[in-house]
Amino acid sequence: MNAICAFSSDSRELYKADIYRVLAFPENHIVHFRYKTKYVDGKYIDKPNKLKKKTVAIFFTHGNEIGSKKNQSQHISVRWAVVTNAEYSLDTDVFHVYMKLGKFCNLNINIENSLSKLPPNKFFTNLSYSQLDKGNNWQSRILEIKNFFPKLTFFHLKDIMSGCRSVPVRYSNSGKSCFYNLKHGNRYLIKLAVSNPDDSDTKIEISDSSNEITINCINPFESSIQFDDHDIPISVKTLQVSKQASLIEFKPTKKNMCSGAYEAMGEYSTNIELDLTLGFKRPFYFGLFSTIAFWALILVRPEGNWPSCIISIVATIMFFFSSGLLFYWFNKK
Repeated sequence: MNAICAFSSDSRELYKADIYRVLAFPENHIVHFRYKTKYVDGKYIDKPNKLKKKTVAIFFTHGNEIGSKKNQSQHISVRWAVVTNAEYSLDTDVFHVYMKLGKFCNLNINIENSLSKLPPNKFFTNLSYSQLDKGNNWQSRILEIKNFFPKLTFFHLKDIMSGCRSVPVRYSNSGKSCFYNLKHGNRYLIKLAVSNPDDSDTKIEISDSSNEITINCINPFESSIQFDDHDIPISVKTLQVSKQASLIEFKPTKKNMCSGAYEAMGEYSTNIELDLTLGFKRPFYFGLFSTIAFWALILVRPEGNWPSCIISIVATIMFFFSSGLLFYWFNKK
């Protein structure tokens, strides 16, 4: 079998952080990889638009550090993805590829592939592979790569729940970014898988950029168990604006043995983009109770003839929508 393979290596901490985020992001989230054009198969640079909707296997390459011997690399598969956008920047000579994440995978690159198409020669190219039956989950991928990463806590955001429903991922028109839409005044549940495989003294600090989200857990978050599941309740505050952007940041921290303080591992910070909006539930209830008050005034009116049935229905509908929309627009800036 053949597939496009996108590699990120250990030559820089930033590239390892890309794999950390590939492991952390939920399914259908978009990741962005950048490559110098010399590391990309030429046919993709010439026609990047033809990459859209193509399936990609994301790999981590160990042994690409400066000074390491060539052709001694180890390639570890991480996850399937689908290309949502790709483009070549003439100004920077950089090839950009945006991919929607899928299932975790356990693949072997076949030995018949030419070395000229493998790292450190090419990092985005088409290769033949074989798929293994076992190890196609998040836990197995952590165990495969953990020894090549700093001692830190891994996590995987599995879902954001609103009651019994999953909050869907939404996308920009360009296919380059994604976000979650959360409603003012509502409560949600972040479902996490967490791994501290080496029992290291590390934590994850969870915060939001707008200070409009209440995160109901011990923060920084820590786990002394090799693998575990956690549910973290969050609440969106009632705001005075109809729409606001925010980010939830997951920042790994590590204890400094000299000072005893926890220091942020900034390269591994992972952000989830949120779009906080005013829902229609509160305007609906405002309109409903205002209509009840409206009818209460009618019932205590001086004696007289009742309006016709049609007029009563039309007046009720008009009052309901006018009061509900007035509430909505009053809170919209």
